[in-house]
Amino acid sequence: MNTLIDEDPFFTTLLESGEGGINNPIVDADFVDVQATQPQREKKAAKHKSQRGVSFTIEEDTLLISAWLNVSIDSIRGTDQTSTQLWSRIYDYYSTYKKPNSQERSIPSLTNRWSTIQKSVNKFCGSMAQVEGMHPSGATELDKIDKAKILYRETQKTNFTLDHCWNLLKNQPKWQTHMETVRRRDNVSRSGSTPNSIQLGDPMENVPVECERPPGKKAEKEREKKRKSREREDKEFSEALREMTEDRKILMLERKESLMRVENRNAELLEIKKKKVEMEIKAQEERSMILAEKKRKNDMEIMKMDIGSMNSVQQEYFHNLQMEILEEQRNKA
Repeated sequence: MNTLIDEDPFFTTLLESGEGGINNPIVDADFVDVQATQPQREKKAAKHKSQRGVSFTIEEDTLLISAWLNVSIDSIRGTDQTSTQLWSRIYDYYSTYKKPNSQERSIPSLTNRWSTIQKSVNKFCGSMAQVEGMHPSGATELDKIDKAKILYRETQKTNFTLDHCWNLLKNQPKWQTHMETVRRRDNVSRSGSTPNSIQLGDPMENVPVECERPPGKKAEKEREKKRKSREREDKEFSEALREMTEDRKILMLERKESLMRVENRNAELLEIKKKKVEMEIKAQEERSMILAEKKRKNDMEIMKMDIGSMNSVQQEYFHNLQMEILEEQRNKA
């Protein structure tokens, strides 16, 4: 089914976004939400014939989906982007991260490719939902995919060849919300149809999508303000803790130095006392030596005395002294 991009509400009016460059890195699509908003009814542009370019590779499809996911859910700018601004940023993102030897792609080329991916994956999701609604007993996930491909071929008259795109988008919460909305509206509009089934004969892309919008600028700025406030509080707490740690370290250092000074002072006093005792011992030894020398000289004088010229009393006294000196010398020997 060949329709223009502006006929695809999920794709052309996903976001009304602000201006700005592309700051987001390439991300794994399994961890990024798909965002959609109510479609804007615009007049169809005049069709112009153009020469068909080189087909997109799997690598180019992957990069295109990554670019669309990153740019379309940018919570700072995403909700204020116009379609032109959105695809201008997607083009810049795509051009920034594509390999140098990859095919050059224009904005119309990217939008046309995304339209093809969107519609084909939408319809294949419908096929999967219809297969799962049948509750096939004992069927594995691979069996369900094979049956969905058969159903897709029967209804669309062509094979489903965008498995890589479906694998990137199928687990996106916003995409799942989109498919659930399609499923719910389709069941309400068709009484008697099988629950949880999707009639693939109708163009799914014409069903309005009511998905939660990402936070706008005001909400995101408020969140950023709170984050910065928390960071500032954490920084102040860390700084206070660091200062307390430094003060405690200084206190412990001063206490250690004080103890060292006391120990050094005690050591100095002990050394002084030791030297004083040594000096006293030395002085005592010197005094003892002097006294001993005096006693030796005195003993020699006594031993040299001639007691024969003395009276009997003197003779007896000095004789006894001489005998004591002689006995003392014998004991020393």
